[in-house]
Amino acid sequence: MGLNWKSVKAQHVTEACDALLKSADPRLKPGSLVVAYGGKQLPAKAVLRLAYCLANNIPPETQPKFASGEGTLKLLLSLGFRAERWQASDSVARKG
Repeated sequence: MGLNWKSVKAQHVTEACDALLKSADPRLKPGSLVVAYGGKQLPAKAVLRLAYCLANNIPPETQPKFASGEGTLKLLLSLGFRAERWQASDSVARKG
């Protein structure tokens, strides 16, 4: 059975971003897809993975499996976040 992305709301993405910023996990380096939040670029897949867990009351150590790509960007954009393919010269800020 697939993941229910309709359960993920902007609040869950915000909570996920805040948690990832607080974690300061050195493994959380932006990949090719990033979401801008708090003046930082966060890996979009990590943000959505944690947001999905928060939205569905799943323990955060659970790692829902999904392919990232255009669907990831579209979901984040539809929730009001700035998400894009990362380029070294980009300077990205959160829409607000």
